[in-house]
Amino acid sequence: MERKAYTIIILSQQAAKAKKFLISPLALKTAAVVLGIALLVSAFIIYDYGIYREKVADLHRLQAEADSQQGEIRAFLGKITVLEEQIKKLAEMERQMERDLKEVNELKKPKRRSPVGLSSEVTKKDSAEVLPAVGEEISILEGERPQLISHLNQDLLVMRKQALRTEQRLQDFGKSLQARKLVLLATPSLWPVAGKISSRFGDTRLTADAGGPRPHRGVDISAPTGTPIVAPADGVIRLAGEGLDLGRLIIIDHGYGFSTKYGHLKKYFVQTGDKVRKGQIIGAVGSTGTSTGPHLHYEVHIHDRPVNPADYLKQRP
Repeated sequence: MERKAYTIIILSQQAAKAKKFLISPLALKTAAVVLGIALLVSAFIIYDYGIYREKVADLHRLQAEADSQQGEIRAFLGKITVLEEQIKKLAEMERQMERDLKEVNELKKPKRRSPVGLSSEVTKKDSAEVLPAVGEEISILEGERPQLISHLNQDLLVMRKQALRTEQRLQDFGKSLQARKLVLLATPSLWPVAGKISSRFGDTRLTADAGGPRPHRGVDISAPTGTPIVAPADGVIRLAGEGLDLGRLIIIDHGYGFSTKYGHLKKYFVQTGDKVRKGQIIGAVGSTGTSTGPHLHYEVHIHDRPVNPADYLKQRP
């Protein structure tokens, strides 16, 4: 049986020629199959390329979200670091105030009058304040992430504001405590000389510089000549020199309205303007001026008004 063939004629207008090609049915079928396969492969490639582009787009989106989340995490870490530094600062302030409070309590053990109107009640509860708890259960589903971030930001903001308020309160409390400590340090409390009181405050005395009798402005403490005299509190020497009735004398300005006076000294070891510390030797007992025997005339003044020194003789040297 004669096999059929297909003739393909290609005409060229320029050359006015015609080309003929004979194609057998088998070759035509083979070409059709190859063309179909090529079309299927092309369609698969195009489809796969589309899927690839979608995956690339998703990857870029995920990368952008990851970068955004990393930025948010860094921001949170920065806020948490600031908050941790504030908490450390508050803890150190609390420890310092505990030390100051302990010193104040030690100074206050023997009660004394104070010329400064400060409150006498100091409680440790003022030095700390409870920070808000952040322990609520929060969903971390992706759809709720913005709400979670907003919630965490609000919590961090509240905690930081609370820490700043607490820090301010601690600073105010610390200043008040420091002022109280300075007042107590300036309050005379130490016996200026080891001895016994031989004349009390308010007793009527006849003095040369007053021209007649007047109330005793201090106390007399009897002690042997040369017995050391010490400063009863920190202060600055206002005067170290000679007087008429009191002979050689010293006046110390302790600050906060307190001053003390020492008379009938044999000698003094300080000069006007010197700073002295509590317990420092400033002179020696004598009998200079108007005196019947060796003793120390000791006065305590609050804002230049004499008060009973016996109220401030709390600690033996």
